[in-house]
Amino acid sequence: MSNLADKTEYRALRIIAQMVKQFEKLHYMDMTKIDDWDAIQARNLLEGVIQSNGYKINYDRGSNKPILKL
Repeated sequence: MSNLADKTEYRALRIIAQMVKQFEKLHYMDMTKIDDWDAIQARNLLEGVIQSNGYKINYDRGSNKPILKL
């Protein structure tokens, strides 16, 4: 899965940010209540990884930086 380190590298955080952005596409799709809950939990956990490393997700489509330093 991954190599354990003292600090999560920037490239890993970029990939996680891309994954979080994919969850936005679920907003317009039909899902059961349980599946929606699980998807929201997963998204929140992934976003928490980014935030705990001192970054936030950049939702600006014109930018090539998926995450921004807090």
